[in-house]
Amino acid sequence: MNNASAKSVRWAIIGASQIARSWVAGAIRATDRGELVSLMSRDQARGEDFAKAFGIPKVVTSLEGVWEDAGVDAVYISTANARHREIAVAAAAAGKHVLCEKPLSLELDEAVEMAEACDKAGVIMGTNHHMRAAATHIAIRDLVKSGAIGKPLAARAMYCEYLPVELQTWRTTDTSQGGVIYDLTVHNVDALRFALGFEPQEVMSMKASSLIGKNGVEDQTQSVIRFEKDLIAYSHEGYAFAHHETALEIHGSEGGIYGRGIMDEAPSGQVYLRRGKEMTEVPVIPVNLYEGTVSQFNAAVLDGGAPKATGWDGVRSLATALAVRESCRTGQKVAVPQFNGGGRT
Repeated sequence: MNNASAKSVRWAIIGASQIARSWVAGAIRATDRGELVSLMSRDQARGEDFAKAFGIPKVVTSLEGVWEDAGVDAVYISTANARHREIAVAAAAAGKHVLCEKPLSLELDEAVEMAEACDKAGVIMGTNHHMRAAATHIAIRDLVKSGAIGKPLAARAMYCEYLPVELQTWRTTDTSQGGVIYDLTVHNVDALRFALGFEPQEVMSMKASSLIGKNGVEDQTQSVIRFEKDLIAYSHEGYAFAHHETALEIHGSEGGIYGRGIMDEAPSGQVYLRRGKEMTEVPVIPVNLYEGTVSQFNAAVLDGGAPKATGWDGVRSLATALAVRESCRTGQKVAVPQFNGGGRT
């Protein structure tokens, strides 16, 4: 598309998924610089039902129907994780900008291939790490960057919930793509990277099938992650916790930041700054996380710049999650692959 003259980004959704129906389709429609013009679903009836719900004018049942459509500028990929690589690479070849659900893939090399293909084609690639758009997460990052807590020394990220019964399907049974590591660890890692501005270096992890995980699929994982500058973080993800509050904390030499109830799809929770025994709430104005993500992506396409989370951010969160997975398997400390700019070091 001609970015200089275009006024909006014309979107196609690939995959009539639950996350697309619950959050992303509405977010695209709500942005003033985005249009939802097409939906691709291999199930014609499912696609038509989805399109009717969101007023989408066009439904196609093949990827070629998206690639050949000159009226589509960008695609949101919301299919099964194992299909992300093939679709993203083809989208880049067709000149379509790409926003992809996390994890980018089940394999690190495939995720790298996706990011490299978009770079080579000159299209924008983003990863739907929606929490970067949360006012709470932005407030935490800004406090860290401002020096409000001095030197960051340690951090904790806890994304624990009870997985709804209707979602206890492949997420809790499929040994190839299920479990909290692919689903939630990537979020915790990206939240920590975003807040700290540091990269993970190595992990030591354990997993368990404590309550609803089947076939050895983990429903909780706990990790110790060493970041740059010798900062040590604790990360806990779980599907088995109906009474657990999500949290993101950063502790420094001059104070601590407490984010309570903020690891979520909806805007929620509070942020507190603690110095000694004094806790002060940091005011935030809640915003729709997905609308913020899509709006920033639209701006990147139309004006230049970068999305909230780039393709390479998705690569890095996956690299750490796969190191967690390997540490759980071996019981050993595992180094996290490093990337310099766009490529692997």
